[in-house]
Amino acid sequence: MSSKTNNFQKKKANKKKLFIAIAILLIVTIFAGVSVLAYGVYKDTDAFDAKKLLSSGASVMYDDQGKVLYTYGSQENGTRENITYEDLPQVLVDAVIAAEDSRFFEHDGFDLPRIAKAAMSNLIAGGIRGGGSTITQQLIKKTYFPNAEKTYTRKFSEIILAIQADKALSKEEILTLYLNKIYFGRSTSSIGIAAASKYYFNKDVSELTLPEAAMLAGSLNSPYNYDPYYCLDKATARRNTILKLMMNHGYITQEEYEEAKATKIENTLCVSPTTNNNTLAAYVDIVTAEVKKRTSLDPLKTQLNIYTYCDVDTQTLASAIGNGEKYAYGDEDMRMGGAVQSSQDGRIVAVIGGRNYSYGNYNFATQKQQPGSSVKPFLDYGLAFENLDWSTGHSINDDDYYNGKFKNWDRQFHGLVTVENALENSWNIPAIKTFDEVEQKIGNDKIKEAMESLGIDMSKENIGLASAIGGWSYGISPLEMVSAYATISNNGLYTESHTINYVEVVQTGETFNIDEEIQNNAKQSAYSKASAFMVRQVMLDYTKNGSGNYAYVSGINNIGAKTGTSNWSSTAKNGMAGKSRDLWMSAYTPDYVCSVWMGFAKEGISKGKTTSQYKAYPGKVVQMLLNHLQSKGSQKSYPEQPDDVEQAAMVKGIYPYVSPGEGMSEDMIIQAWFKKGTAPTQSIDSDVFNLSELTSFDVSLNGQSISFNFAPYNPENATTDENATEGTKTFGKVVYTVVVSDESGQELHRESFSTASGTLNFTVTSNVKVTGFYSYEKAPDRTSNKIEKTIALQLTSINASLSCDSGQINDGAVISSTAIRAVISKQGQGHALTIALYDRSGNLLSSVNHNNATFSNLSRGHQYFVKFMESNGSSSAEKTIHFSIS
Repeated sequence: MSSKTNNFQKKKANKKKLFIAIAILLIVTIFAGVSVLAYGVYKDTDAFDAKKLLSSGASVMYDDQGKVLYTYGSQENGTRENITYEDLPQVLVDAVIAAEDSRFFEHDGFDLPRIAKAAMSNLIAGGIRGGGSTITQQLIKKTYFPNAEKTYTRKFSEIILAIQADKALSKEEILTLYLNKIYFGRSTSSIGIAAASKYYFNKDVSELTLPEAAMLAGSLNSPYNYDPYYCLDKATARRNTILKLMMNHGYITQEEYEEAKATKIENTLCVSPTTNNNTLAAYVDIVTAEVKKRTSLDPLKTQLNIYTYCDVDTQTLASAIGNGEKYAYGDEDMRMGGAVQSSQDGRIVAVIGGRNYSYGNYNFATQKQQPGSSVKPFLDYGLAFENLDWSTGHSINDDDYYNGKFKNWDRQFHGLVTVENALENSWNIPAIKTFDEVEQKIGNDKIKEAMESLGIDMSKENIGLASAIGGWSYGISPLEMVSAYATISNNGLYTESHTINYVEVVQTGETFNIDEEIQNNAKQSAYSKASAFMVRQVMLDYTKNGSGNYAYVSGINNIGAKTGTSNWSSTAKNGMAGKSRDLWMSAYTPDYVCSVWMGFAKEGISKGKTTSQYKAYPGKVVQMLLNHLQSKGSQKSYPEQPDDVEQAAMVKGIYPYVSPGEGMSEDMIIQAWFKKGTAPTQSIDSDVFNLSELTSFDVSLNGQSISFNFAPYNPENATTDENATEGTKTFGKVVYTVVVSDESGQELHRESFSTASGTLNFTVTSNVKVTGFYSYEKAPDRTSNKIEKTIALQLTSINASLSCDSGQINDGAVISSTAIRAVISKQGQGHALTIALYDRSGNLLSSVNHNNATFSNLSRGHQYFVKFMESNGSSSAEKTIHFSIS
């Protein structure tokens, strides 16, 4: 065989091998592609479950009467309400079939002619552009592939699942599931046919008319573009197309088509799309947060029925007040937060979230604010009752104990005041001194634990003396405040605040019995029944007096209340330094607790606004809310007096407590509450309690300081040893007490000493009275006889003036007027004054002994002089003015 023939055969063999290789590669590639496609389809369709096609309805919130309060809307669930096939009017079924799948009741889940037609369109377009999907396929896509890309794998999977669905479910079931799941417009309120009927027409599905059904069916092709609220012309054109299809398929006549086509869509729509009521928004937001916390379920993702304790009437009033509809704010930037809770079970019935509150806003009902004096009843005095065994009649000395670091709101000291008096007038220093004693006894950690036991989050809070009067690091929210006072009013029994009765999970039937669990877990707080009862009684007593802002609530039955004000620091800018910042009123009855905060948010603060002129506002709001609730009738009483508390008479200002004696003045006797075992065991009548007579007391002025000297107490060891006498054993050591008052008797300074002589920590700037007496360290109101001395400053000048109708007259002046007026500005009460008129020779013409005089009918051509004199008893000052009349 020639070499040419061999070469030819070799080339032929190589071509055959290449062909075989290409064929094998092509077969492998096709097989691999089919395998991948098949595997993808298998993965998509392996776990078919007809139950997955069911639509979750929207979560619904109910009020305390079981009525719908709020319906949740989300991208997934909208405000959906599932319906059955029997609810669908035939005209809607016909419209949807004509619009979306004319052979729906004939095919097996997919329509081969439709798919073939769509495939040709996709090939021409060079990719998958959609089309060809039956209603069953659309249901599958919405359920299994809501966000999937358009691929052939997904399309094959969709067909296979559609076939499976068609075998597992009836056509009526498939159509109903589809209509319950699909969008009918842009809003989440239009997901599902029931919600869409309400959203567009405010009617049930069964009431839909032909033009309405056609419009809804038309929107399915492009819900965004055919929503009539946004695209009326497009929606109208699309509806008319559906009507034409219905006529072509024989569902309606030519006459019905023309009549429906003539109906204007805008005449069938609601006035405005359905929305949830913002009146309830603040309450709803709190419920939603609580649901998530207590169930770990999201109402937007899981269909829930949430049963709450919302009192819609009260919530509506609370929102109207917060919005300024029922209450006139004094300033457009002022804000308000509040909460109303049932007193004995922790159930929150209404809240004030803020001004014009909308869903998701900054909720002032839950935000911490500086509490001011609102905390004094439970933080200061309640803990003193609990840990120091104080009675409600205990007295605290209101003095400059902290050397000016803390002040009362009126910048005065008030001497010995009772707990009730200190609370009613909101004096700061007695509260701080009380807190100070408690803190030294039990420490900061125990105080924090006590606050936590009332429902106040203390995780970030720092405790110090300023806390006693509401100077907190973060503060307290209105919801925490109602929790605290509910606990106090309920004899110290803490029941966690909550909005929810129970929650049902619709698809599983699981129930979270939240209220039942909370009631079962109610527990005694850090306040015993006795201590909480004593706080409640004190508050009931002074609120009943109706003084100050308590006048707004004094007409409400069985009410206890406390105001609160916080101030800006002395370094605050914009003119706010020292002015009031936060305003509170908290009050409780046997039925409800209400707490309201008012103040300025960032907008107002940036403008330098303060609440100094609005202090009565929270009281007015609490009055409105509690009057409203009282009009519904009182259903409860306060818990009964605990067995371990008793009432007894005691002498005011003495500690340890003693009983009053025969014939004692009524103003020295207090009826007070005591824990059992702490009431007085001794009477004041015993002579052993009397202090020795003070025989001498002298004072002197050294510059502007006062030095004093007492006759030493007898026996002298009573000033150093508490066991010296029966009196010191009961009331503590004897002290030398000095009180400085102005000339009208107003106390300016009080100081006690262990020594008989010394110098007061007080600067004299005017005439004063100085009183000395012996008293007991622990019973400052129990005193010896008193000796009073007067200290008068040296007068060095006199403030006097002389004038006539032409003006001021200076010494040596020549005037034309024959009448003059003389005036002295008195420098101290009790000073003696003289104004005298003399002629040129010094003869007295007229004289008066008060601060002004008018001298008239003076002679022209004569010279006169007026002499002014002022005396304080130990020194005097004079002034003389000469003048002549032309």
